[in-house]
Amino acid sequence: MGPHVLIRKLRKLQRILGPVVFAALVLLVALYWIATALLYLAERGQNPEFDTFWAAMRWVFLTVVQGSPWDVQTLIGKFTAYGVEVLKPVSIAVLTAALTSYLFELIVRRGSGMGRAHVKNHIVICGWSSKGAEIIGEIRGRGDEESERQVVVLAQLESSPTKDELTTFISGNPTETHDLKRAGIERAGVAIVLADNSYSDIDVEEMDSRTLLTTLAIESLNPDCYTCVEVVHSANREHFNRTTADELVVSGHLTGALLAHSAVARGLSKVVDDLLTFPAGDEFYWVRIPARWAGMKFYDALTQLKLRLDCLPVAIAHDGSYTTNPSADHVLAEGDRMLVIAKTEPHIEELKSEESQR
Repeated sequence: MGPHVLIRKLRKLQRILGPVVFAALVLLVALYWIATALLYLAERGQNPEFDTFWAAMRWVFLTVVQGSPWDVQTLIGKFTAYGVEVLKPVSIAVLTAALTSYLFELIVRRGSGMGRAHVKNHIVICGWSSKGAEIIGEIRGRGDEESERQVVVLAQLESSPTKDELTTFISGNPTETHDLKRAGIERAGVAIVLADNSYSDIDVEEMDSRTLLTTLAIESLNPDCYTCVEVVHSANREHFNRTTADELVVSGHLTGALLAHSAVARGLSKVVDDLLTFPAGDEFYWVRIPARWAGMKFYDALTQLKLRLDCLPVAIAHDGSYTTNPSADHVLAEGDRMLVIAKTEPHIEELKSEESQR
């Protein structure tokens, strides 16, 4: 460890403990080193137990912890031993104060988002808006393993915007590499980048610009992280298309389109709300078709899924492409996934046992 690294660590320790406790701790360590040196110099020729400097250090340590392990013989040694005995209660007081200061600082830093997230395969929400609370509520309302997934909120706020027990708050700038690492982005499974309106006097273009920078930073740190990005202005979508974001949600476009279609297909908004919110009603689920279904026509798969599992397939994903409302004679291929509407997550594996019994 170089001197610069040591100085940096000592300064960090001083910030945590405070100048008074840190100075007392340094003074105690210095006094114990002086006591060790005096014992060694005074006893080494008179007492075989102090034949090395490390033996003297061991004597000091054991004396502080449990009492003198062996007697000293010289006058200087006895005075030094008396001084070590006097320092014992002072040491306990200083160490207690240091531990208390450290724990208090740790609690304060965690509450104010100054710490780090020590989780993995979690969801990172970058930025904050009213949608953030809705997202966490939807995750917790699923009622499955996903509802217990750890969430980290990274936003430029002074305190946590949520009281969710499974959510860790990190105060920082989502566009900065250092703060993204504090949020554990390198170990995250999913990143949700919100159009952050927590800044004062921020406009739509600036929100999209910050979102774009955050997306690029996430991709550079963890290319395998599944990124869902909110875009406010539909005209900016072309810029986000140059990234490798997995999902782009143009909030203004979707809202406008839903309102327009709801005016024509009345009741549509209620159906969409039912499908997209937990826990009531039906939900969307992706299911992977079994290998034995390869070559089967979509109509036959639809019939089996509806009759046996009471779910309705509406789309097929194949090698990154998506087909909505496939034709009846569409042939399924190995590795395909189907998007189904169901009340609970369907398990196609259950059909295998039924088929084997027939």
